[in-house]
Amino acid sequence: MWEKLVSLSEDNQHIIAKLPQDMALDGKLSDKGVDEALNDIGANDFCLLTDEVNRFVNCANEGKSEALIGFPIAEVRDAEVEVVLSDHDMLASMVVTGAYRGAPLKGPQIVHALARAHVTKGINKLALKKVLVMSHQLKPGETFTQPVAKGKNPVQGQDAKFIPLVKDVTKQVLAPTKDESGKVDMLNLGETVTVEAGARLMKRIPATKGVPGITVQGKSIPPKPGTDTTLKVSKGSAISPDDPNLLIAEVSGMPIIKERSVEVEDALCLPSIGVATGHIKFKGNVIITGNIESDMVVRTTGNLTVGGFIESADVQAQGDIEVAKGIIGHNVSEGEEKSCKVKSGGSITANYAQFSELQAGENINLSIHCMSNELRCGKDLTVSDEAGKQGTLSGGSAKVGGKVICVNLGVEGDTATHVNAFARYANFKERQQKYKDEYTAAQEATMKVVRKELEFKKTPKAERTEEDEANLAKMKQESNERLEKAKMARDRLEMELEEALEENTIEVKNKVYTHVTVQFGEEKVITKRVHGTSTFSFTQYEIKCASAMDEEALEQE
Repeated sequence: MWEKLVSLSEDNQHIIAKLPQDMALDGKLSDKGVDEALNDIGANDFCLLTDEVNRFVNCANEGKSEALIGFPIAEVRDAEVEVVLSDHDMLASMVVTGAYRGAPLKGPQIVHALARAHVTKGINKLALKKVLVMSHQLKPGETFTQPVAKGKNPVQGQDAKFIPLVKDVTKQVLAPTKDESGKVDMLNLGETVTVEAGARLMKRIPATKGVPGITVQGKSIPPKPGTDTTLKVSKGSAISPDDPNLLIAEVSGMPIIKERSVEVEDALCLPSIGVATGHIKFKGNVIITGNIESDMVVRTTGNLTVGGFIESADVQAQGDIEVAKGIIGHNVSEGEEKSCKVKSGGSITANYAQFSELQAGENINLSIHCMSNELRCGKDLTVSDEAGKQGTLSGGSAKVGGKVICVNLGVEGDTATHVNAFARYANFKERQQKYKDEYTAAQEATMKVVRKELEFKKTPKAERTEEDEANLAKMKQESNERLEKAKMARDRLEMELEEALEENTIEVKNKVYTHVTVQFGEEKVITKRVHGTSTFSFTQYEIKCASAMDEEALEQE
């Protein structure tokens, strides 16, 4: 039916729908068949005016005079372009609509589109050329989006930096050296890091303000300036009179690098600690070139370096403890107190330890073996030399905050070994429950505000006050902020826990022997057969073992 109603206008720019005088529709005309009719007269690439089609259908079915006169239901349209801003006005894109039998885009149209959107910065000329090319290739009504301008993000300011100008004594590894004859001198552990009075200790690089950014509309984006902090004067150090950004030593001694500062303190150096010296309590660092003998008590607020052995002594240091040889206690009966106790607020490093109690706030590193000890450390336990060829963790128990790395775990025979890795898991679970409870409480508080808002909206407008409305808006904002804060804390802890579960494993490079109890949280497994290279991990629900040998040699408790 539509083929009798449509025709091309005299200017060839429109399709006219007109009802002939002698045609009676009886209300049967609909928009079906319009596309076929346009295709029949070669006008399928015209832009169909849907609203006009519907209006003509209504007029024609009702027999109105407008239908007899006729009006356009399709037209020729040139290609169109629109500039869309996104990413907080940092990105400008051109949306091109293909021409309906009209002309493609021209250069001035693109320029005018940018001007209308006030886009003046970061314009990509090659992208504009692509827009022109695509306007020739697009089908009628087809759209194409092309980013054409990009803003420049600000360069944030850098915080003040503090650069140590002396070696870090905590990272110095003391080792026996050879004398002139080529023999190893176990008492000569190398030069200790010291400074003279007036020596340069630390320099400060001031914070920077940053560089402003700019949007595609030319609006400046101010940068966040870096946090500026100053050098701190500590014991034995002072600000240089010639340079406020330089810290110098006031006295000669051992430099200890701190946050924004360096302490210079005298270190107590002794050949050994025994009957001749008595117990030692020292506020600072202690360097022992020989041994700490049986029954001696050592307390220091700094780091402790021992060139020989610690044997059946009670040793505590707030800093790191480094032992060139070994830590040795007596083999006592089960349940009896260990004869050798070594406790560190930092890390403990030694070649080996046996029949001792070791406790470290951070890491415990043993090169050769760890035999029948009671270990506790806040971070990682490593029993391995640098080459990964020797390092046996056997007997006793180890409660480790982080991961465990050793070459061999357990020993042949019936000696039981207990390893509890990722001991911080319980703390994670407590925090996890706490954050979940806080999030639930925040949700309930938000729902209370929502209910109050609904009740407020039911109140007649005449009875509402601006104060009540402002209070409600404030409550709503505060509850939303609390909910978002609780959600972020919960989600952040979930991510931290997943990362910790992946990192804090028990890695055995060579063999796992029988009678080894592996524990994560409350879960335990016991090895019943010898395994090869193995990695024990925890999924929060079960302990998994990836082994180079038979993996069925585990018994779940």
